[in-house]
Amino acid sequence: MYEYNGFYIQSYDAGQKGLAEAYIPMQRYVSSYPPEQGLKRGTIFPELDKPYMEEKARGY
Repeated sequence: MYEYNGFYIQSYDAGQKGLAEAYIPMQRYVSSYPPEQGLKRGTIFPELDKPYMEEKARGY
């Protein structure tokens, strides 16, 4: 069974847990890109706009 505590849903029965659990934080709508910019960026939500950085750019 799961319970929403205002920030995230948590399991309160340790026996119900599997090998792995996903954590998806609750998000509040703040703003959005205009449609044209959203198409170029791949998302209309600035909070989700995380451009891919190639390994070379990260120093690997």
